[in-house]
Amino acid sequence: MGRYEKCTYFDVLYEATEKCFPYVSEQNARTIFREVILAPDDYMVEFNTESYNKAQIMEMLATQLTRSCVEESPQQTHREIVEQAAEIIKHMNDGYITDEDYAERQDFLKTTERYEFALFTAYCLLKSVNFDNQTRLNEMTLNIVRLREIHDLIVTYTRDEQGVTTDRDEFERAKPLYKMLKSLQNLGYDYHFSPKERASLGIDHEDDEDLSDHFNHENWLKRIMLLRLRQETAETSENTETSAPAEYEPSRRSPEEVSEQIARLRGTYNKRGFDKNRFLVLENSKAPLNGNGEDVN
Repeated sequence: MGRYEKCTYFDVLYEATEKCFPYVSEQNARTIFREVILAPDDYMVEFNTESYNKAQIMEMLATQLTRSCVEESPQQTHREIVEQAAEIIKHMNDGYITDEDYAERQDFLKTTERYEFALFTAYCLLKSVNFDNQTRLNEMTLNIVRLREIHDLIVTYTRDEQGVTTDRDEFERAKPLYKMLKSLQNLGYDYHFSPKERASLGIDHEDDEDLSDHFNHENWLKRIMLLRLRQETAETSENTETSAPAEYEPSRRSPEEVSEQIARLRGTYNKRGFDKNRFLVLENSKAPLNGNGEDVN
């Protein structure tokens, strides 16, 4: 759970739902995802006169999430990721870490983390509905492991700094790693490190608990959904407080300014001076009249 508890890339899950149901609004697509994760097994949804049960929606989402991680094919995507990793190892250990080198590293880490989160969520969706294509599940597991391994290599063998000079030891340590990654480009993602190699590189993910059969993948989906809902509630609360009107604050004007304002208002409302003759005419007009329209006084 610790790898994903910040829900940093949760938007990829909402985007996948929008693509599965392109005829619903963005907000409704998010609702669909939330409901299908937290709903009971007999959950049903109707769209455009078609009905979908929970398992069907989960399989659709898993397929879309897997596609979001692959440009052309799993093999081609893996080759490109390994190639990028090799270049980052080279650039981050060749003597000086430029701003461009560091930006390349950070973008790569974010991209692989996003892929991993999307692919692992797809894996959990399929495991939750007892998906029976074991070949596909094994392929997904292997891809997740490879992403974790390459991510760890970049974190371990490059500095999280920019504008600094690396030393000779870092350069020498990076050389065999660079050669290894270049050789892996042509092997496809189904290669295997020996336990000794994994341990020496610090990339042992073959026995990760969340990829084992006894792991409760459905509960993981529910926990991650609840964590995200909590974040969204907090974000909504912060936005509400930010947009709330400021508290009333009385005017702090000088006595001179207040007197000037009063005078201005008096001039606005009393543009015509007092006219005694007009006043008497108006008063006389109030006198009662007889039936002939004559003044009774």
